[in-house]
Amino acid sequence: MIRCIESTMWGKNLNHKYILWIYNHAIELGLKGIVFLKNDGSIKIVAEGEENNLLFFVKKLKHGRFLIPFFSPIENFSVLWHEARNEFEDFSISET
Repeated sequence: MIRCIESTMWGKNLNHKYILWIYNHAIELGLKGIVFLKNDGSIKIVAEGEENNLLFFVKKLKHGRFLIPFFSPIENFSVLWHEARNEFEDFSISET
């Protein structure tokens, strides 16, 4: 089943390296959506795809910081699940 997640993560010094890491994993899993760094320094992710792939993606988002030493610790992580709206053609990084 195709689903959608909206996720936000907060932490000190989240940066474009983390965004690229998120982007690469989304592409590997065949997800569609967007990731961007918000003005408050948090990272926002909207992703659509097969539910099993999204579950794996969320697990990576929550625990990936332990696997990659240059990542800053995540202080807070949220995820909301929705029905997919099929609003994306691919996965992209936004400068918003």
